[in-house]
Amino acid sequence: MSQLTIEIDTPEDEALLLQLLPRLNGRVIEKRENGVQKKLSFAEALEKLKESGVAEKFGDPSAWQRDVRSWDRVLDGREE
Repeated sequence: MSQLTIEIDTPEDEALLLQLLPRLNGRVIEKRENGVQKKLSFAEALEKLKESGVAEKFGDPSAWQRDVRSWDRVLDGREE
């Protein structure tokens, strides 16, 4: 498999290329307007991260914080 970056000048040519892609077993992975990739909003980025499942492998952040706080020692002159 290979990926190509193609620049097209007219909407008509783009429509023709999009019609040909299925016959060539091709697909559009990412579409950029005027050479600029669309920036995601913060909410969209969080949703994309949630859907990817990457954060789940790190476990529960509250449990991690409780565990780390259990290592703290009582400072001199302070009671627990």
